[in-house]
Amino acid sequence: MTASATQLKSITVRLKDLDVAPENPRFLDGPDDLIPDLALSLAPDAAGLLVPLLVRAGGKKEKPFMALDGRRRLFGFRHLLEKGLVSDDIEISAYLCETKESIAAAAITANQARLPLKPAEIVLAIRALAAKKITIEAMARALCVDIVEARRYHAVSQVHMDVLMAFKDKLLDFDALKLIARVPSMPEQKQLAKLAREQGGLRAYQVRDYIDNDGLSALSSMMQFVGMEDYLAAGGRKTSDLLEEMPDTCLDADIAMRLWSEKAAQLQEAFASRGIEAFVSADEDCHQPEGFEEAPYRYNRPVDEKEHIGRAEARLGEVRETVNATAEADGITPAIFLPLVEPQHELAIAKFAPLPVRAVQIRPGQRAILEFRFFTKADDIQAWEQAKVAAKPAEEVGQEKPGRVADVIPEREVAVETDHGGAFHQLATELAVRGFQRSLADSFSASFKFLLATMFEQVVLHKAAGTIEDRALKITFARNIGGWYQAPVQSLDGDLFARLEAYRDAFTESGLRTYPWITSLTFQQLQDLLALMTAVSVWLNEPDAKFIRRTARAQIQEVADEIDHDIRVHFMPDGDFYGRCTKKQLLGYAERMGCEIDTLATLKKGPLAEYVAEQGLARHWVPPVLGFDNIDTAKLAGAEDTVDGANDDQASEDAPAAAIKDSIEESPETSALAA
Repeated sequence: MTASATQLKSITVRLKDLDVAPENPRFLDGPDDLIPDLALSLAPDAAGLLVPLLVRAGGKKEKPFMALDGRRRLFGFRHLLEKGLVSDDIEISAYLCETKESIAAAAITANQARLPLKPAEIVLAIRALAAKKITIEAMARALCVDIVEARRYHAVSQVHMDVLMAFKDKLLDFDALKLIARVPSMPEQKQLAKLAREQGGLRAYQVRDYIDNDGLSALSSMMQFVGMEDYLAAGGRKTSDLLEEMPDTCLDADIAMRLWSEKAAQLQEAFASRGIEAFVSADEDCHQPEGFEEAPYRYNRPVDEKEHIGRAEARLGEVRETVNATAEADGITPAIFLPLVEPQHELAIAKFAPLPVRAVQIRPGQRAILEFRFFTKADDIQAWEQAKVAAKPAEEVGQEKPGRVADVIPEREVAVETDHGGAFHQLATELAVRGFQRSLADSFSASFKFLLATMFEQVVLHKAAGTIEDRALKITFARNIGGWYQAPVQSLDGDLFARLEAYRDAFTESGLRTYPWITSLTFQQLQDLLALMTAVSVWLNEPDAKFIRRTARAQIQEVADEIDHDIRVHFMPDGDFYGRCTKKQLLGYAERMGCEIDTLATLKKGPLAEYVAEQGLARHWVPPVLGFDNIDTAKLAGAEDTVDGANDDQASEDAPAAAIKDSIEESPETSALAA
């Protein structure tokens, strides 16, 4: 049990022999404004000290006694000393804590009993207790929590002190603090604390997306199908979460994918035996097999077809319940999914009718262990469409209504590198947009055409975008230079903001209303203002390589072609930018530039990032991800962007694909983090 104060040795300590112990949860807090009032109650002619302090013996470079509890009372006596009301020899009543358990109890439980401790104070106290070699078990008893929770507090307390201070100052919440504790690099932790102070706080989701997550969750559908035992037996590695709050992470995705494909072969054979092609893919984001199409949805089905689909869905539901029950009882194996083959196929036949079911794709599911996608062929769909037209009376065929003009506008295709994700993809896309903004701001003609084309599609052609993210130019103009969410990158769009702020200041000084002020500008000023406003309205939000805004990218690329946009005119990536890449990607970039990568492979990531930045600057080369149609750019990067590399063409074609694993959700705070 925790020792109480009455079980401790009662002593008196001179004021000059006392100081605040580092274990005290509020050790770093100075005297507050109420200390003078407290001092009045401690004066010799007042009530005096009613509650003794809890102290321990001092160590090296400490005073003889250190106050574990009673910091404010000690400050009160010091205030009396400053006023000349007491001497530093005044004796103060105290209880002496001599065991590690009593020290932990005095530092935490006693303080908490008087005033509930904040999480930051608990973490700071545990950090100090750990420095005194006090066991986690003793801390758990002092905190009145179980050992697992105490271990979490202890793990969190070992973060960089700057992080703890940011947490104490409420710039981080406890969830964000726990996530930062998972960042293994102390310099990175310090940088995150600095960022929190610069932008007034850092939320948990921003830190979560910053943390590298190169691996598979042990609870992912793929790993549940593969099985952890088989994965480890095949040489797979895993790591456990620092705070034991998140599932284990499997580090060898290639092993997991190989095992998944081997085990899915049983289902592949079962579908093939039913006369359809079966494809397996361990990637849940895989594309449909080449040459196959999903059947179009049919409206106004006959009643008998609807009933057939209903019966097939009901049967599949019954089989799925049985499979789930078997999985819970006996564990997940490929064999337990075999009963799903027939009802899945029968449901696809009912939904596709009258089109034939030609193929099935088996892949890890996002909401289930396995997902089955069925396909027919484009020729089947075309023949079905022709048969419908042929079946119509001749007079109806001639009365076909033409489609809307907007529906037949050809879309420009863009090729985009997608073998990287998370934070780096978002960072590269954001910098690419900002660089494009910089070029667009100098072209009135292109800005005017861009604006008119976007307006024409919506207002005249009635072309409605699927989502607002399908348009690169936001006609609603929700973005503005005064918004908290749009902080400029000084080397790119900072100049645009400064120019717009000059216009804003001129408008304020004029004393006119908006429209009269606009009419007072020269045509050249109007051109400049329109180009600037159009440029800063361009945005492209891609938080991950899984969400490519191809329509918006194509729009930007068409304008970029006209104005000969080249981000290198405004921006060259530095070591901080390349530091967000994986080492594999850095080596790929070095190879694209024609560098000798055999020796570079021995470098650590930091020096390698600086080297790639230096080489990129010397060769006037930028990664293709800073473009919008960037796979084609990658093929030409060596030929067009290097200075003296004779073999750069081949290097750019043979370079390994980029592999970026960071993920920062787009927001104003993370814009600063990315920059």
